This record gives sequence, C-alpha cells and structure tokens, in this order.
Amino acid sequence: MNTARPLHVAFIEAAKRYPDRIAVVEPGFGHISYADLDAMSNRVRDRLHALGIARGDRVGMYVRKSIDGVAFLLGVLKSGAAYVPVDPGAPPARNAYIMHNCAVKAVLTESRLADKFRSELESLGARPLLFLLGSAGGGRGLAVCLDQLDAEHGARPVAADM
Repeated sequence: MNTARPLHVAFIEAAKRYPDRIAVVEPGFGHISYADLDAMSNRVRDRLHALGIARGDRVGMYVRKSIDGVAFLLGVLKSGAAYVPVDPGAPPARNAYIMHNCAVKAVLTESRLADKFRSELESLGARPLLFLLGSAGGGRGLAVCLDQLDAEHGARPVAADM
C-alpha cells in the first residue's frame, strides 16, 4: 500500500497540527511559523489561479533559497501546477532557455535578476508573467509582491486547498 502524500498535503497537515511552530529558518532573515507560511502559500495559490494558472501548468522559480521561495513553491503545488527551479547563479540565457523550453506561464524572480532575464526570455519569444520581488528574504519580498498584485488586480477569495 502506497502511503506517500504529496509534499503540499503533508505541509498542510503539519500546519494544522503545529501552527505556531517554526516551519522555516532563514539565516540572517529570521523564521516563519507553519500558520504564516500556510497563509502566504495560500495567497500565492490564489494569485496563480486568478492569473489563469491551472493544474498541470508550469511555474518557474528563479530566486535564491529563501522563505519567499519556500512559500512560492508550496503555493505552486497547492495550485496544482508544477514548479521549475533554476539556479540564480547560472547565466540568465541558460535559465531563460530552460523556462522557455518548459513553457512556464509565470516566474518568480528578484529585481536584481529581472532585466537580463526578461531580455533573454523576449529574445526567445517568451513572455511569462513575472512575480517580481524587490529582493528575497524572510518572506517580506513575496508579501510586498502579493500586496502589489492584489492592489493592481484585486484580492481574490481564498480557494480550497488541493
């Protein structure tokens, strides 16, 4: 009997069971509780759905390891989409090629990486939606990005977890 559960389902169960416990520690940026990480990843899921990202779509992650990245990854999984991570230290042309080849519909990235990456994507004819963080760290960049998207496109109701 296979008892394996998808990562996001195991996370949701842990968040319900241990809401106040620390879920992720990011050196130099602090930590985030399961409840707060669950809420942030739900916002990502809802925003992806509002932008038309559907089950089976691919969403890119071109961001350094951070609380922002973990919350985004969980939100992508909760949306039913798949995530495509690339190394922020790799050349932008290589990362753009991977994202284009995987037909990502959206990408999380940081401002410091965005200009060259966007240029490389456009040279390939790709124009995925960009979730642009001022910088990754502690979840603050992702929270600001989501706040801006909510202001521009309107906040969406919370969807049920998948």
